[in-house]
Amino acid sequence: MYSFGGLRRDGANGTQFLPPGITEAELLTVCVGPDLDSTTALACLKELKEQCLYLHFDGARYCFKKDPNVTLLIEQESNAVARDERQVEDHIREMLEARITGRNAVIWKAKYGEIPDKEPYFLVAYMPLNFGTQAPTGREAAAKEIFEHCGGPRKYRNGLGLAVPAAEQIETLRRSVRYLIAIQRIREKSKQLNLTDEQKSQLKEQEATRTAEAESALLKLYGEVWLPKVTSDGIVIDVVAIGGRPLQTTLNEKKQARVHDRVMELLVDVQRRVFSTTFPNKIIELFKLGEGNPPTLGIKIADLVDGFYSFLGFPRLTESAAIKKAIALGIKERFFGYYSGAMPTLGSDGKYQVPLARVRFDTTVSDDEIDVDTGFLIMPQAIPAPAALPTEVGPVASGGETPTGPTPPTSGTITPPPLTPGEAQKTVTLNFSANRDQLFAAWNAIANLAVSMRWRGSHRVSARRGNQDCRMVLRCVGDALALCVGAHAILRTLLAFRTRAMSVWSMSAESKKGAAK
Repeated sequence: MYSFGGLRRDGANGTQFLPPGITEAELLTVCVGPDLDSTTALACLKELKEQCLYLHFDGARYCFKKDPNVTLLIEQESNAVARDERQVEDHIREMLEARITGRNAVIWKAKYGEIPDKEPYFLVAYMPLNFGTQAPTGREAAAKEIFEHCGGPRKYRNGLGLAVPAAEQIETLRRSVRYLIAIQRIREKSKQLNLTDEQKSQLKEQEATRTAEAESALLKLYGEVWLPKVTSDGIVIDVVAIGGRPLQTTLNEKKQARVHDRVMELLVDVQRRVFSTTFPNKIIELFKLGEGNPPTLGIKIADLVDGFYSFLGFPRLTESAAIKKAIALGIKERFFGYYSGAMPTLGSDGKYQVPLARVRFDTTVSDDEIDVDTGFLIMPQAIPAPAALPTEVGPVASGGETPTGPTPPTSGTITPPPLTPGEAQKTVTLNFSANRDQLFAAWNAIANLAVSMRWRGSHRVSARRGNQDCRMVLRCVGDALALCVGAHAILRTLLAFRTRAMSVWSMSAESKKGAAK
């Protein structure tokens, strides 16, 4: 009914000439029926465009011509590219390097000495294509060698994973890349080949098709990650595969495969083998802080990082920043204290010999303040106690002069000054040493003492060898003591007024009764 030939056809009026070929709509009108649906017909037409060497498409009509179309040129050039597979693999590697960026990934490092060690983050090593085509026993032996060695024994074994290429995707990717290289070569020789505008359009369409094929193959290329796992038989391979749940990560805004993002989604979100956070109680549990005989009361933060990335069976962390966040949270919630400086020594009293002012505990600390190299964690029971703060409580003589007397002792006893015969004691000096918690606990006793003694006059609270914060606390205690004494005086006055008022009321009542009689 319709000609696929290249000749022009007469129009309806016999004077016009129609362009050669047939449109897609005309073809579907003729072919589609009960035995052939439009979807199948369009798929067949697409295959014809890609496979037939003399079928031409000008953007509207299909027709056969004697001259070869651009598909033949691409096939011939692709065969020439296939003779140099090294060029194909180099192009694939360039594509992967453009799509996998960041420090936590290495591409096509097959030898164990080429994969870095002692990096404080989880590292994914993307194995080369020939690794996926090896025999299973050979691949496992090579993987174990990578996990165990890096020039010498590998230290950060718990921070390494091997992304293994899928054998079924390797040849698909190579074929698509061969076509892309061939298309690029033809475009560079377009003047020499005398390409028409129609052929250039076909070339562009073929490039888009082959690019989509290559990106699809890259998406599916690394769908499996190998991790080391320790058993009674030594190190074995823990295979982490996608399984039945599809990954959500696909292409970026440039329509490029997000290869590394898909692998991390598999490890972090789908199969839960790598974690982005940890917690202070987990640190205490894993490193057995506070346990043992003698107990472990402190640890270097550098040892924490080494432990997380070295010991198989510990949680795998994406970044060492997760450890810093857990430490900051532990300081705030009183799990442990933080000290930065030279390695501290543990004293005979079970306390670390460090200045208390340099220990961060029960306070807010930002992640940036945690120093991995010089930082040290101290369990609460090993944090040094505050220095003794002797206090002196006594009245101030009239005129603002401080009464003199013997030097108060620091033993926590009350020692009255010597009295001359017949002289009444008017001055009491209370001297004791206390830390912050003990000082607050002693407040009620001091207040009760002031009330029970019916303290009158003035008082004085002082501190020696204390820091600024302790002196502020003592001033607050002194002010509160004065308030208590003043309140007691007011209460005493109110009671006296009440007694007198009751007496007056009673006398008034009796006089009224007498008048009534």
